[in-house]
Amino acid sequence: MSEKAPVRIAVIGAGAMGRNHIRFVTEEPEAELVAIADAFEGARATADAAGVPFFTDAAQMMDEVKPEAVIIATPNGLHLGVAREAIARNIVPLVEKPISDDLEDAEKFAAEAEAAGVPVLVGQHRRHNPFVKKAKEIIESGELGRLTVSSFHYMIYKNDEYFDVEWRRKKGAGPILVNLVHDVDLLRYLLGEPVAIQGMQSSAARGFETEDSAVVNVRFADGSLASMTISDATASPWNWEACAREDPQYRPFDADAYFIGGMKGALSLPRLHLMSYDGASSWHKPLKMEQPAVDPALPHKMQLKHFVRVVRGEQAPVVTPADNVKTLRALNAVKRAAETGELVELQGFDVASL
Repeated sequence: MSEKAPVRIAVIGAGAMGRNHIRFVTEEPEAELVAIADAFEGARATADAAGVPFFTDAAQMMDEVKPEAVIIATPNGLHLGVAREAIARNIVPLVEKPISDDLEDAEKFAAEAEAAGVPVLVGQHRRHNPFVKKAKEIIESGELGRLTVSSFHYMIYKNDEYFDVEWRRKKGAGPILVNLVHDVDLLRYLLGEPVAIQGMQSSAARGFETEDSAVVNVRFADGSLASMTISDATASPWNWEACAREDPQYRPFDADAYFIGGMKGALSLPRLHLMSYDGASSWHKPLKMEQPAVDPALPHKMQLKHFVRVVRGEQAPVVTPADNVKTLRALNAVKRAAETGELVELQGFDVASL
């Protein structure tokens, strides 16, 4: 049997995230980097270093190079325009999260992509983390029993210089919309679809126009509950970046960011500490702790391997545009609830009946 040729991939957007993708593509034996496109002429040096053609126009690149797939790591507002150009050429795109800042346009694109029949993978890379996949397996096995309450934490301290850029101090640039998309996506992935969200936010720590801290309560269709604590002005290790060891620019800590509770047991992530009783649950009995064995792997690398299989038609995308729309809808509900103090209902459920 002859070996399969590497999938020909171009990267569009050569900023920090794009450069990460470029590195992972060049390191992956089943992928070949064939071009880089970026509207910023200064990004040409990145293409020269990689030894591939450089274009300032993504559509021109797709027409001339004809890649099988593209990874779109442009600013959020440009994602869907480029993705539509790819789909029109039957080129399979990986679109970085979130697929759009505009929920209505994201919904429209999800329908367009499905009608076109071109698979689209959304870059919610944490779903490819082996520890997350194991947690999903444990929850779905019923080992925790009926889920009751969970808590997700994004508590980090952004250095003061980060806010020297004016837009980062303005409304909409706080941790809810800028950082929480991954946490909300894993909340949905692990616990189910939210049906109601309430919360509050504060900008008291820094006094900027945007929030620096927020707390959110979430209700799910099965009646289980979760809370989320969010802050970019809190010195703590209780955030995925510090705990998961996915990115070397964050100092690692032996701590957890997520705590998932059920009637038979509880689970923490990313360390996968599984707590349960021996036999029937009782607060008078000692809890035992297990730590399931998992082989660690960088989620971005695992995502790229999955993308190659999606391009080849061997697998369906783990995260589709339609799925990411649900994450965006929940994220927008979190922001609305935190800003207004309203109880925001989703999915058309009558929360009072739960």
